[in-house]
Amino acid sequence: MKLEDVVTVRIGKNLSRGNEKNDLTLVAYSYEDLVNDLEGSFLDFQANLYHEHTDGYLSSTGDVVFSFVSSKAGIVSDLNQGKIINQNFAKLIFDHRTLDPCYLCYALNESYSVKKQMAISMQGSIVPKLIPAILKEFEIKLPTIEKQRTIGKAYFTLKKHHALVKKQAELEERLYLEILNQLDQ
Repeated sequence: MKLEDVVTVRIGKNLSRGNEKNDLTLVAYSYEDLVNDLEGSFLDFQANLYHEHTDGYLSSTGDVVFSFVSSKAGIVSDLNQGKIINQNFAKLIFDHRTLDPCYLCYALNESYSVKKQMAISMQGSIVPKLIPAILKEFEIKLPTIEKQRTIGKAYFTLKKHHALVKKQAELEERLYLEILNQLDQ
């Protein structure tokens, strides 16, 4: 089935056009925020009450966001709630009873079928950037909700594990370099 059959793609706000005073005080959701959210810096967003801000451009905990620049999806954490979603991102709105948010991120980020569709759709582009019309046309498989939850939970567990291993390696490197610096004095 096509993604647009189960997901509404709401494009972020074009911040270069807005001169509203509100926009100047808000912090924009960034690629770094997406990476941190994807690597599991959120606790259990499902334990929190999911609510959507009255301003459709503000992020809420549990929102699934998609970056058109990196072609990656993530789930907004508590740390990034209330940030403004700009035009490089979209909120993916759907019924959580039929589509698991973690599974949707897995499908968009790792599914062989979706990666193949992305590669085909971006052929010939000087700057590969996905556009909303193409994203909506992607074919996506929807297993049972139970299977989606299992796959989605395993995917985010893996992403968090990889982030922790990376952090551990960075800390070990800093420790060893500090020891070497002390020995060199």
